[in-house]
Amino acid sequence: MKIALVELSAHNRLNIYSLVKMARGIPILAGILHGDGHETTCFVESMQKFDWRQLLDYPVIGFSAITCTITPTYHLIGKLRAAGYKGIIILGGPHPTSLPEEGLRSGANYIVRHEGDKTLPSLIRALEDDAPVEPILGISYFKQDQIVHNADEEVLSEEELSQLPPPAFETIRGFRKMKQVPLNFSRGCPFRCKFCAVATMFGGEYRSLSVEARLKTLSYIRDNYRELWREGIFFFTDDNFFGNGRTRKITLQFMEELIRQNLIPPKGWLCQARVGDISIEIATLMVQAGCRYICFGIESADPEALVAFNKGQSSLEIKTAISNAHGVGIKIIAMMVAGSNADTFRSVLRSVYTAKTWGIDFLQLLALVPLPGTVLTKKLEIEKRIKSHDYNKYNGHYVVIKPKKMSCFGLWAAIWLLNFWFYFLTANGRKLMRDFGKEFFKMTLMVFRHWIFGSIRR
Repeated sequence: MKIALVELSAHNRLNIYSLVKMARGIPILAGILHGDGHETTCFVESMQKFDWRQLLDYPVIGFSAITCTITPTYHLIGKLRAAGYKGIIILGGPHPTSLPEEGLRSGANYIVRHEGDKTLPSLIRALEDDAPVEPILGISYFKQDQIVHNADEEVLSEEELSQLPPPAFETIRGFRKMKQVPLNFSRGCPFRCKFCAVATMFGGEYRSLSVEARLKTLSYIRDNYRELWREGIFFFTDDNFFGNGRTRKITLQFMEELIRQNLIPPKGWLCQARVGDISIEIATLMVQAGCRYICFGIESADPEALVAFNKGQSSLEIKTAISNAHGVGIKIIAMMVAGSNADTFRSVLRSVYTAKTWGIDFLQLLALVPLPGTVLTKKLEIEKRIKSHDYNKYNGHYVVIKPKKMSCFGLWAAIWLLNFWFYFLTANGRKLMRDFGKEFFKMTLMVFRHWIFGSIRR
């Protein structure tokens, strides 16, 4: 069967989901479907623009969406239906998992909830054979004008994760434009940050691929995608690179094998990690294994805000981890969030200033977003503090909740003043201008264009 898998960009280009040219989850699904004999093409808008009319030639279209890309996805589904498309539209990803009824009412035939590695192939086989879909776990659909939610499919075990095929990057239109090569070696998260949707999508149990499966995937990419291997920086997209105590040993052994087998990508790799995992010994092993950047979800340097987020880490741990990583030459991308119940205008300013004094190299400061299905969102709904349900604004650059200890304008102003200060008035900005001249200039033009034309507003 001829199948299109689609990931659209967010409406507002000034966000990480539009600026980074890489696919999220569909290359793995494409590999699974290819193994079942299907002709699969991936359309990833951030990598290559496409004419939506091309999708009319596919009898099955699968859309993957997160909250800030869901509105363009709904819009495109509407355009396809208005153009007379009679094929099957399947919708999956974190947002449809939390709000399947909304997705069905947009014009989708089926919602694939949670992980799609088992559910999507089962659904495709049923459609091919004209078989009933009632036995298929993990889907939602209309039946005689009533919405039916079949029971959830079980998440993949570690053995099943380790047997998944490598990402089928060649199925992505424009895949050679990838600057970052995404690989995922785990699912789920053992922690319970109140604002995070990872557990909602993948469950609370952290599951890791085996060392052998990780190495096999890297070897496959080295041997089959030589240009990506040479030119791309690899992004290990695990929400938590080390996970828990048991899987931490797997990750350490994986890095040791990268060194022993000389399987380190030429331009290195980056990952997302918790600060508590980065001792000086582990940081040393990471840099020897090719790590160039660590994304720390520090959220805040303010102790009260960390408690409000249920982050489970201290300011001292953050400072120590940054020092340990810097001590071996690893650069730090600090992912911070403003708008917790503990935040004030002054505390947000102080938090970012403190993080800079600790030595962060890059700053991603975003407004708190009420992602569907999270503990935070349920509480904000009860308190009637969500001020906008325009998902185009759910990218961290708009204030969409009512802060508890500051005004909406104060939160918006703090975020943009701090981003401007960090990137244009400090040594960090000057260094980035030297190291990433062309890219930094393009980003600067985009920022001012949005300010001038009012696309960035509270």
